[in-house]
Amino acid sequence: MIKQGDLVFIYKDDRRNFLIKVQGGRLHTDKGFIDLTAVIGKQFGEKVDTNLGEPFYLLKPYLHEMIMKVKRQTQIIYPKDIGIILTRGHIFPGARVIESGIGSGALTTAMANFVRPTGKVYSYERNEDFLKNAKKNLEKNGLAEWVEFNHQEITDEYPQKEVDFIMIDIGSPWTLIDAAYKSLKGGCRLATICPTFEQLTETVFTLEEKGFINIETMEVLLRRILVRRGKTRPEQKMPSHTGWLVFATKILR
Repeated sequence: MIKQGDLVFIYKDDRRNFLIKVQGGRLHTDKGFIDLTAVIGKQFGEKVDTNLGEPFYLLKPYLHEMIMKVKRQTQIIYPKDIGIILTRGHIFPGARVIESGIGSGALTTAMANFVRPTGKVYSYERNEDFLKNAKKNLEKNGLAEWVEFNHQEITDEYPQKEVDFIMIDIGSPWTLIDAAYKSLKGGCRLATICPTFEQLTETVFTLEEKGFINIETMEVLLRRILVRRGKTRPEQKMPSHTGWLVFATKILR
């Protein structure tokens, strides 16, 4: 049963869908409003009608929607890239993970979801407004307890040592390669995302110089398919370039 404070994905179609925390009040849409107190006690999968009789459906929230519906003050890392980061990084229940540049908390949401119940994500962000917004997003998604929020810019060294994975998402990621080396366990990986070729090449060359191997660089493209009887085809619009992902593994000097 849906309870007060639960996170619910209220869905009608691709354009009309909302991730809300059930706390009373009304959800206003172009098809009328939904009385959110009437949602309490219903089961996931049930229908709820607006005051105009339009049906919406109460769905279990899933990680993709938690990521895509964070309140944004920055560009986010998209699920197409996050999936690769989660599988190529060393992120598991109990992992200790460092993140430089929390942004709006999209990747943080995913990593916190996978390190629980005994792991921790240590996030560092120099912009206080970004940090506060990301913290609110993690609290809404019910994942804040697995994140340590630090209003701090790291330059030389992270306080945490022997961590399992490090994500660097800042404008000059090569400046934190030494700090990452000091904190990673041997044989573990770091990742970064670079929107330009200049950032990419500087980062890769620095990784090669600083004791990292197994360096992988890639771009992830995603194209959705519009399925219709007799005229199925790819959608005309697609997310194009978001950034180049770089992964590298620490070896002991």
